[in-house]
Amino acid sequence: MKPDHSYLDEAPCIYFSAKDDGIVVDVNKTTCKILGYEPEELLGQKIDLIFTVATRVFQQTHLFPLLKMQTTVAEVFISLLAKNKEQVPVLLNAERKLSNGSAINIYIGIVVNNRKKFEDELVAAKKAAEAALNENTALIQAKVELLAHAEQLDQQISVVFKQNEELRQFNRVVTHDLQEPLRKLSIFTNMLQDGKEGDKDQLVLQKIKDVSARMRSIVSGLQQYVWLTESKNNYREVQLDKLLLLVNQQLKKTFPGVDLDLKVEGVIPFQADHDQMSLLFYQLLSNSIRYRKEKIKANVWISGTTTYKNKYVNIPRRYQYTHYLKIEIKDNGAGFDPHYKDQVFELFKRLNVNSGLGIGLSLSKKVIENHNGKITIDSKEGEGTKVTIVLPLIDVENKQTGVLQHSSLNK
Repeated sequence: MKPDHSYLDEAPCIYFSAKDDGIVVDVNKTTCKILGYEPEELLGQKIDLIFTVATRVFQQTHLFPLLKMQTTVAEVFISLLAKNKEQVPVLLNAERKLSNGSAINIYIGIVVNNRKKFEDELVAAKKAAEAALNENTALIQAKVELLAHAEQLDQQISVVFKQNEELRQFNRVVTHDLQEPLRKLSIFTNMLQDGKEGDKDQLVLQKIKDVSARMRSIVSGLQQYVWLTESKNNYREVQLDKLLLLVNQQLKKTFPGVDLDLKVEGVIPFQADHDQMSLLFYQLLSNSIRYRKEKIKANVWISGTTTYKNKYVNIPRRYQYTHYLKIEIKDNGAGFDPHYKDQVFELFKRLNVNSGLGIGLSLSKKVIENHNGKITIDSKEGEGTKVTIVLPLIDVENKQTGVLQHSSLNK
């Protein structure tokens, strides 16, 4: 029975596969939409049709030989060629699979328009700096401009790192998290087709429905993650106590009959995207309820303080300390092994089979990254969990970070 790849059609990533002779055997709708083709225009055609000249050379001399030797290639930056001849920058992962004695080369990637822009800006900035250093009259001006661009450069480097990590996680989701339910669907449908189950057909159909529902949940989670990746922050004042009232109403609908004892203190009003912050606290408090100890009410304590931190994360020996808001969310839940505290933020990472979909903390991290902040988690089995969020305090009108926003802030 031929595998059904329809679940990949709407996946928010580039996906296509080709045989060793370069003939395209599979392509999803997302790829066709980005490149301006219909699927039938690409299927059965040479892969060179969507490769730029430089990418063709790279494919022949590096990418394809590496795939044959080590079966996987990760984080390769190439350009695809759209139907209108525009170049589309893509960060690509590739994997070689053997099926029925023949090899299929699978390519998965995301469009990274900003990366090319950032690289061009870095090259331009470097050339401008070198020229200024050669002219004494421009030396002082060059130093001023370099200082002005340092913060922007630091943020751009962070964006590139995040995009690389997101591509790695997307690749794992497509090659593992979606492959397993697809394998089960193939088994169950073959069982129905063989007609050997008899009165068990309804049970098999229910299993197919359950697996299909999980696949839809995974794609829905990916779409929500991409929405956060592409959305622009609409900054306005967030008063956490009022926001939590709305979040608590949502939680009561999701967990009817479950009580949440929530205490908040010390969190001053701050500037952020209200919708994203609502999503953040909904996901975090959902976890506190979902993983509470048996027969014990879920208690959550939220506290806030202000602190100074160096705004430069990626540029060494560069310092500028500004005000940040530090929020701690503690619960009395079941906790988890601290060995997994870095892995829990990965897409669809579940610590056990009874966990949820594994998207909540990934979405939370994306919200904090959208606000140029940082989120960490600490936990021990049986001793609850503490999530720490650090957000830069922003003066939206002056577009500055580190500006005191509240009279109770201590200098």
